[in-house]
Amino acid sequence: MDFLGKTCPVCAKNFQEGEEIVVCPKCGAPYHRECYKEKGKCIFTDLHKSKQSWHDVYDHSEKEEVKEEQEETCICPLCGEENPKNALICKRCGNLLAKGKRKFPFRMESDFEEDDNLDEDFSEDDNPFDMDSFKNFNISGGNPFAIFIDPMGGVNQNEDFDGVTGAELAKYVKTNTPYYMPISKKIKDHNKSRFNFAAFFFTGGWYLYRKMYVKGAIISIVYFLMILTSYFVSNWYAASLWKEVYNAVAEMGVTYPTYTDYFSWAFSHNSSSELFLMFVPYGISILSFLLKLICGFRANRSYYQHNIKKIKQIKQDQSSENVLKVIAENGGVNTPLAWSMMVCYLIITFSFSLF
Repeated sequence: MDFLGKTCPVCAKNFQEGEEIVVCPKCGAPYHRECYKEKGKCIFTDLHKSKQSWHDVYDHSEKEEVKEEQEETCICPLCGEENPKNALICKRCGNLLAKGKRKFPFRMESDFEEDDNLDEDFSEDDNPFDMDSFKNFNISGGNPFAIFIDPMGGVNQNEDFDGVTGAELAKYVKTNTPYYMPISKKIKDHNKSRFNFAAFFFTGGWYLYRKMYVKGAIISIVYFLMILTSYFVSNWYAASLWKEVYNAVAEMGVTYPTYTDYFSWAFSHNSSSELFLMFVPYGISILSFLLKLICGFRANRSYYQHNIKKIKQIKQDQSSENVLKVIAENGGVNTPLAWSMMVCYLIITFSFSLF
């Protein structure tokens, strides 16, 4: 058997032509003659006990050479870009290629050599985001490291979204693209979305925050009107009517009154208009919850449709040279307006609680 190029297990040096090589008669492990004399026996006694051969267990050099020849390139699992076999991150989307298993890019600064040209790989022409959008974080008591998260959320920048490219859509969304880009692709490809908890909790405020001003204004006005109506009816009518019901049931001498006792007395002693006023706050609470659910279920679809419509309008009105710049300027979020809505809501709620 030819052992040229293989490694002596004692001195860890490759066998060269003309060297004296001895082979263990039990497992077939090769040694330099001097190395075998130094040890005085075969060092693979575990193979002798299990009756295995050295070639089957330890000799993987030929397989590794074949594997290296096959891995001349590395295909990114997210965007499909072909990268050099030793590349650590995808030159198109920034996905971590090391070990080829992580979905989102994460790298330690020590993983890269000093001569890495990351700025060249992530030029503005290739990626809708600048390198400045990636933040550096310092951990107290440790070495600084950088976290790279794919701003496209695994979506190809050339992906077609009903006439809008992925790069243009990401530019318009701007904030939290790793969440909204995959959602947009799912809506486009499968007509399926995801429940948006931010829209559920903040209703119209979320729409205004995402610059959907018409829908946001309508939802906010409806929601505030329901709150105002509920406070007004409850404080001026319903509270006093329910107080009479509670007192009447207590005078009846019922030891442990139930809701059935209260409702029975109310329906038998109050007019239809009084009953309507008594149950208005409960009805409004149900309607407001349904409004929140509708916002949560419809938010992502509405946002996707809004983004596509706005981007197409910008592309019609602007030249190709300035389109990405104008898209970025018109997109994003409106934080001051969202905070203003929150403050107004707190003021209204606090004001009614004083009466």
